[in-house]
Amino acid sequence: MSMTFEQMQEILERTAILTERNSEAIVRVEQELRETRSIVDSNARAIQATNNALDAKFNQIADAVIRGQDRLERLERRDRRVDKEIRGLRIETRRMLERWLGEPFPDDPDLDEDDTE
Repeated sequence: MSMTFEQMQEILERTAILTERNSEAIVRVEQELRETRSIVDSNARAIQATNNALDAKFNQIADAVIRGQDRLERLERRDRRVDKEIRGLRIETRRMLERWLGEPFPDDPDLDEDDTE
């Protein structure tokens, strides 16, 4: 198949037009890629900042829970000491009443009101 000079010139012109369009499209795609990378980088920084804030908040909550557990343990120990002291005072009061009355006192200091059920 042989082509005339005009046909070859037309093909070359079309090829030049297509090449220019492709070059323009490549430039647009590269610009969009740069913009997309910029957005991705910005989102990554925002995600990292959010992650750091959540980590800090988690650490605060964990510290508060630990402090709460420590305080609860101290209060439970104090409660046990107070219970022992109250029991001792009840026994001592019972003995004093028995001495004053000269007979056994009918109240049992080791029975709590909740234990009678």
